[in-house]
Formats: sequence, structure tokens, C-alpha cells
Amino acid sequence: MKEAKEDKKDRRRSERLEVNDGITGRIKPTMEVRIVNISQHGMLIESPCGLPPAGMCELTVEGPNGPRVIKARVARCRAQMVKQDDGNIAIRFHAGLEFPEDLAEGLEIQELMSEICTLEAPLDEAAADATAIGIEQAV
Repeated sequence: MKEAKEDKKDRRRSERLEVNDGITGRIKPTMEVRIVNISQHGMLIESPCGLPPAGMCELTVEGPNGPRVIKARVARCRAQMVKQDDGNIAIRFHAGLEFPEDLAEGLEIQELMSEICTLEAPLDEAAADATAIGIEQAV
């Protein structure tokens, strides 16, 4: 099982960074999302609705220096059961977004990362696994 985790980690083109609490965004003007983590080549968001894989989306990130509009491709989207602060269980969708190559290689993503991330250390695998609570833990 450990080898599978290492293989998964090796496929990433860039390290993921934890995003500061409370950083949100919007897909188009209506769907509010929470940004879970970000890397130079993409980000993980949590949304109330699923996003179609391979589709393009426009995400407005509400950073401390004002909103930034970013285009990305939905690489994957999976339903997750999460325990809310009030103890109730809700279904949220975790979508992996991939930035276009020209955006990933530019300064705009680096600037966004410096605005919204805790830059002390990259996101570790345990923290990434803890972003979604499994059915057994939630019930």
C-alpha cells in the first residue's frame, strides 16, 4: 500500500501547498467553493456540486489582495462525505483543477500562491488525506 502512495506522489509535477483558512472562490458568478490546496500546475477545490471532468471552468479566487480570475480544466471530481461543524454529515465534491501550461509557467500562479498559502512547508500526505472524512469516521 505504501508503494501506491509513493507512486501517486511521484506523478505530481509540483508540490502542493496548504491554503490559508477561509480562502474561497467562485465558479462563474454563482457557485462558491473552498480552495483546499494549490500547486504550480493546479488546485483542489471543494464545492457543493460536481463539476464535469475534462470541462473548462473559470474560477474567481478571493485573495487578500482582491479577486483573481483563473481558467482551469477539471481533471477529476469525486463526491466526499464530510462532517460539518454542527456534527451533521454533508456531501461535498472535491475537484482537481489543472491550469493551462502557459498559466502554470507564468508568474500569476506564483503570485496567487504567495498570497493565499502558508509557505512554511508543503502539504504532507497525512494532511491531504485528512481533508475528507470517510463514511466510517463521519457516522
